[in-house]
Amino acid sequence: MKKKLALILAAAMLLAACGGAPQGDTSQTESAAASDQESTASAPTFAPITVTASATEATKEDLADLQPDPPYDFDVDAMVPTDFGDFFTDQYPVTTSSYKLLQGDEYENEVFVIESENDGPTVYVIAGIHGDEEAAWQAGKLLKKISIKCGKLYVIAPANRWGASAVPKTRYLDGKDPNRAFPGDPSGTNAQRFAYALYNDVKDKAPDFVFDLHEAVIVKEGRDNLGSSIIYSDMDLFGDLIIDLVLASQEGEICTKPFNFYSPGPAGSINRTITEGLRIPVMTVETFRGYQMRDRISDQLDVVQYVLRSYGLVD
Repeated sequence: MKKKLALILAAAMLLAACGGAPQGDTSQTESAAASDQESTASAPTFAPITVTASATEATKEDLADLQPDPPYDFDVDAMVPTDFGDFFTDQYPVTTSSYKLLQGDEYENEVFVIESENDGPTVYVIAGIHGDEEAAWQAGKLLKKISIKCGKLYVIAPANRWGASAVPKTRYLDGKDPNRAFPGDPSGTNAQRFAYALYNDVKDKAPDFVFDLHEAVIVKEGRDNLGSSIIYSDMDLFGDLIIDLVLASQEGEICTKPFNFYSPGPAGSINRTITEGLRIPVMTVETFRGYQMRDRISDQLDVVQYVLRSYGLVD
């Protein structure tokens, strides 16, 4: 099965090279409607990859009929990862700390650090650079409550705290899409200034792996539907990790829904810019906003746990 997926992946990468996502920063006015329309604008232009019957059937589901962001009645701030499933159940001795990006600035944000007493890999989690993708940054907030047996974990959640706290929530930061602003500009727009601070913090910490937690909105005619998916920009940096993860989701071993995968990340995004500029593997995780919030958070945590296990940070 893995060999078959690898062959399909090679064909998909060729398609990606022939196609390509729309590029450039967006300057549209902030509104809920614009957020819904724009969030798929830079989706990769080739079809998702499926290798099992159940995954293929899942992609036939009419996701456009599902309403985005169905209501939920629980308080994530009062919960821990185990409230969503068998996630991060082991406890290890760690120290926690935090520091500020753009300290003292209107666009200051906080990075939380979990450090084991044992040496090991470093992982950096950027959760919710689009503030309206709530399950992404709620999962990131839950990750601040875990412990690790080795290495170091950095978490910024919500990365776009201004969009997350807006009414209605928005993907934008001061009218611009921060995930088209990387590597940023210290003298540019506020989105570019924050992107510059975040990009250079990742550069300074030199992690072994970067998570970029997102959500996909309802499909729009003429554009691909990401659904639940993984986005990468250079498979060579991952070995078999993405293939193994996608297969595990499609065979029902992890996650509530099967995942597909796409490449590359759009120009100016965390995924593409860190991959190409710093040569660090970046995995963008997309959960579909038409599904229930509990399932979306669960799937985010499941993917992160799968990868942290592969890097030895948790059992």
